[in-house]
Amino acid sequence: MSRDSFRQKAVEIAWRRYQASLRQGSVPCRADGDKEGQAENFRDSAERSEMRYEQVKNLLCDMGVPTIQFVTYRGFALHVDKLWGDHADETLRDCVRHAIQRWTSYGCTEQILRDICRKVFELEV
Repeated sequence: MSRDSFRQKAVEIAWRRYQASLRQGSVPCRADGDKEGQAENFRDSAERSEMRYEQVKNLLCDMGVPTIQFVTYRGFALHVDKLWGDHADETLRDCVRHAIQRWTSYGCTEQILRDICRKVFELEV
């Protein structure tokens, strides 16, 4: 099984579990009651997350970052992805600058964080 098909299968499994949770009521449904739309949004988000993780991983491999540090940098990428959905323009840049300061205090290299922003999110900070 190739890496791509493995990731697609992982997204598919997560999506099916999420659908089941929506049907059972263990996950809150959005106000308009559109469970199918909510599940599709979850799937789109999971696919985007997997794609960005692959981009971050490739970037980290190219830069020679030890694999034990990948989790921390993925956490940063997830943080930026969340900010990306909540903010725009200069507010987004300010929030990402603060995120870079925060994640640098966790031991990440500032230049690598900036490269993730530039190459994965196409965001200059």
